[in-house]
Amino acid sequence: KKESKQLTAKHIFKKYASKFAKKGCKFISEDPKILTVFQGYKYKKLGTIDQECLQMYLDLIKETIAAGDERVYEYILNWIAWMIQNPGKKSRAAIVLQGRQGIGKNRFTDVIAELTSRYSCPNITNIDEFTGRFNSVVENKMFVVLNEMMNYNDSKKGVATVIKSIISDLTIRVNEKNQPRRTTENVKNIIQVTNADMPVQLDTDDRRHLVCACKTVHQVTEEHKEDAEYFNELSSSYTQKFYENLMTFFLERDISQFNPTLIPMTEAKKQLINVSRSPVDDIIMEHYEQFKQGIPIALVNQFKPQNWLLKTYKNAMVHKCEEQRIYINGIRTRIYVLSKDQQSYYDKLMNEEDTETSNVNYQKYKKTIEDNGPIEQVVQETKDK
Repeated sequence: KKESKQLTAKHIFKKYASKFAKKGCKFISEDPKILTVFQGYKYKKLGTIDQECLQMYLDLIKETIAAGDERVYEYILNWIAWMIQNPGKKSRAAIVLQGRQGIGKNRFTDVIAELTSRYSCPNITNIDEFTGRFNSVVENKMFVVLNEMMNYNDSKKGVATVIKSIISDLTIRVNEKNQPRRTTENVKNIIQVTNADMPVQLDTDDRRHLVCACKTVHQVTEEHKEDAEYFNELSSSYTQKFYENLMTFFLERDISQFNPTLIPMTEAKKQLINVSRSPVDDIIMEHYEQFKQGIPIALVNQFKPQNWLLKTYKNAMVHKCEEQRIYINGIRTRIYVLSKDQQSYYDKLMNEEDTETSNVNYQKYKKTIEDNGPIEQVVQETKDK
């Protein structure tokens, strides 16, 4: 009779290795051979919703976070609902909350982080944790809060550009200490909380950010100590019952017509874009009416900033305009016409001062043309058949 060998965990694993092996790891997958990170939410869905226990929080969103703007309020609710109803998917749109300290911005984001507990990162204060050498802290996180990060717009590190990619890209490179770099799914949906005047640099055609100028409805200060009672009551309302009802509220919300990338334009966003706009943006807005109808390229070249190369300037223009050839007073002329999609962005950005400047410049241009013949004689050249 053979002497039996002592079994160890190593022997068992070797014999049944196929039972343990997985093809890979994803945030969420229906494939049984793939390890799934997402194992459901902490809070259960209820049969009915007790709206009363949610009202104080919803009022915080509407009155403080959205500053009473119904469009922004509805977008924020839909954005949260979309994220919760679609775990593992990216909205490709970030929310920026801009406002004074102590008005309830973090009371708002902390609740979302708790709803998505285990898959959230509620307080990143150093951008290096997000984009730096060791960023594994945000791996497999579907909700991330960037909180008062002073080095967000560090141009030397190209941080703003990296953040834009993180908002929209579906994959991300993860660096973990003493581990080889790896590419993983990027499922992060981002809210940035700040009281900075210039929290983010935005292009004129930005499609990634909702910017909210949060309203100071309640703030605990020496002058308004009574607001401490409001925030105490708000915090005490965050119970198990509250979270289960809020989870149900977002899971049942109809978002069938919601597109996260169709973002409301706010005055706060306009201001950030105007601060960030390039010399080319300035030229287009100063001569906006001409660019919409068609402006001679030779004239546009005269507006080139002195420190720009002509080829760089032209390249920037062709990214925003279509080049056409028309007849002006019988002379075949190359013109720029602002593309339709760019017009939709500039229409939202033009303020009263910009419009006045554009109209004055257009009247000067029109008079110059009319001195040599009616502007109505400017006819689009037909395409070759």
